[in-house]
Amino acid sequence: MGQQQLFLIILVTILVGIATIVAINTMQATRANANYDAIRQTMLDASVKAQGYYMKNDMMGGGGKSFQNISMEIIELEPNNEHGTFSISDIGDDSFTITAIPAAGGDNIVGVVYADSIEFVDP
Repeated sequence: MGQQQLFLIILVTILVGIATIVAINTMQATRANANYDAIRQTMLDASVKAQGYYMKNDMMGGGGKSFQNISMEIIELEPNNEHGTFSISDIGDDSFTITAIPAAGGDNIVGVVYADSIEFVDP
């Protein structure tokens, strides 16, 4: 083999290696973003159920315009799933907090559920 051919083989090998590293990093970032999106969707689903509980009369098994007796079972939120670990806290009459710790690592996701909305808070 000539020097030119050997140089081209080395150059192509280096370029393929660099492209592989870039692709792996991009895939990891995409996976983390997809996990965050799944966590947010889970929190949105739980907030819709919580808002239904809030609006339902307490004689019918609801909260009667209060979140005071809300629980993970009522909003059908599993404490652990493939996306992360969830918990509720700061339960008041008009709001409560859902905190998620992503399974893939990274910052916690905090959502405050109100009677008519959910607000995601930067950790």
